[in-house]
Amino acid sequence: MRSFALGCLVFASLGVSVPATAQDVSAGSAQPEAAFDAAAAWGEFEQLLRGRYAYIERDDIDVEAQLKRSRALAARAPDKAALRRIMHRTALTFMDPHLIVGPFEDDDYAIVMTAADLDARFHDGGAMIVDVRRGSPAFDAGLRPGDEVLSIGGKPANSAARAPFVEVLPDPTAAQLDYGLTLAVNGRRRGERTLEIRSAKGQTRTVELGSTRDWANSLRERDLVDLSFVGTGGDVAVLTPLNSLGDNGTITAFDAAMKEAIGAGARAIILDMRETPSGGNTEVGRSIIGHFTNRVSPYQMHRIPAFEREFTVPRQFVEYVFPREPYFGGPVVVLHGRWTGSMGEGIVIGMDAATRATTIGSNMGDLLGGLWNEQVELSGARVDLGGEALFHVDGTPREDYVAAIPIEPASTGADGSDPGIARALKELE
Repeated sequence: MRSFALGCLVFASLGVSVPATAQDVSAGSAQPEAAFDAAAAWGEFEQLLRGRYAYIERDDIDVEAQLKRSRALAARAPDKAALRRIMHRTALTFMDPHLIVGPFEDDDYAIVMTAADLDARFHDGGAMIVDVRRGSPAFDAGLRPGDEVLSIGGKPANSAARAPFVEVLPDPTAAQLDYGLTLAVNGRRRGERTLEIRSAKGQTRTVELGSTRDWANSLRERDLVDLSFVGTGGDVAVLTPLNSLGDNGTITAFDAAMKEAIGAGARAIILDMRETPSGGNTEVGRSIIGHFTNRVSPYQMHRIPAFEREFTVPRQFVEYVFPREPYFGGPVVVLHGRWTGSMGEGIVIGMDAATRATTIGSNMGDLLGGLWNEQVELSGARVDLGGEALFHVDGTPREDYVAAIPIEPASTGADGSDPGIARALKELE
């Protein structure tokens, strides 16, 4: 993670006057509080996006039209709180869970996919549940892929899917509407969710669900890594990092789980990355991949557009993994899905690049790039963004990676079963 203080540079570039120093103010006089300049504050935010956000150039949305529309709204913002809401909603239009503007308010939508238990999209005119996070409130309430969401909080699903963007995006694309739907079904940071659901069998019911954020926070006390055994002979080890890729303790925890699995005579390993929505760091990622390779191997490619934009000189590099004990040379399957995010996505493409593992899963969380943390001074906002574009070593953008064996759903089947484990066992036969 990187952090930059942009305030001084942006003040100068935007022509904003700097407050007088103590020597310029006569004794006993009070400095008048400067009026809030919404246009200048928006300019600081837009300059940050254009300079450091690795994914500002894209062909799935009209970026220039969006920034123009948001800029006009921002210029009329009466205060910092109102401006932050415009900035926050503008970030949502990029459909990137790594592009976040805070500080948060209780009525902001929960962050996907960390504080999310449902994935949804529009299909044939209906708002359909695509996948459900196992063990979540939605899973326990019996929601399943194939269920149709008729309304959210009393609003028709189509209207609810537009609500996250409000005035900054009056005419969302189909992809943006799907993203808005996923935000809507997972609710706000605070408060209950009320979903009217029609099952695949045509039965209609109303489901009351609690805050996904509160539930996600309750998971922090779990073990770092789970080890279980499956298969008819109980000889297939399943190693599951439990959203712990940002905790360096996971390195030793995974080492221990590997030793236990090998010591128990595991003939194959399923590396289950379906419960890693919240990012992590490359030290943990490389340590995990290292157990499955016996040679130094490239696993992920990085490109930093900010340097090329500033200096006209591209910067691109490849990260490598090194062998790590204990080494496992038997069959390996890697599972992934919508709750595989950021470093979890990096491990998936790294396992594909550096080992002989077979990947099985659906589209992942699409948390774009390596995360940088920024502070924009004029608005007082905090911004997270992908500063480094990330690729498979074969040049495929990480967010475009497709499993060797694609499946959807990847986490929960229509009957509540686990399609990922079932498909992995079939592959390992």
